[in-house]
Amino acid sequence: MKTSGLYQLTLLLCAIVVTLSCRNESRDSAENAGSDAAAEIAEENQAPLPSLPYIAVFDEASEQLGAEKNPDFDGSPLTIEALTQALITNYPEITIVVRNVSNDTLYLQIPDAQYLTQQMGSSGSQMYLLEATYAYTELPGINAVNFGFEEGDHAIPGTYTRKHFEELRALPK
Repeated sequence: MKTSGLYQLTLLLCAIVVTLSCRNESRDSAENAGSDAAAEIAEENQAPLPSLPYIAVFDEASEQLGAEKNPDFDGSPLTIEALTQALITNYPEITIVVRNVSNDTLYLQIPDAQYLTQQMGSSGSQMYLLEATYAYTELPGINAVNFGFEEGDHAIPGTYTRKHFEELRALPK
């Protein structure tokens, strides 16, 4: 009886060792092939990330965010669609849906604002809203951008203009 129990224990241990030592090589190689293919496509197309006309910069002297013209912006004709794609490319965690344009205001919806309002921090959220606002208000006839999303700790929905960010910058520390 002891020999039978010892034999079963040995078989069990061998089975555990064999099971743990096995790896799914086909899954690993498929993942590597996918990332290699993506790198090759990007290399072949040599397409840079779409750039925004303005970028957020932090002024250390005033400890405030500001906007500067983006030297990488190619000056291509601006459209709502192109700017939306540039924002999605630069901030893939934030999905924007263009609702409509009314008078001089562009209305956007962010269906899932969790990343914007909870994970980017206050400065990151302000940078996103600033860059989006400056980008869209670069379009003729657009002077304000209304962001619709669920309010969170770091961002508040509403209508933003360039003047809004200039006034924030002018506030004393």
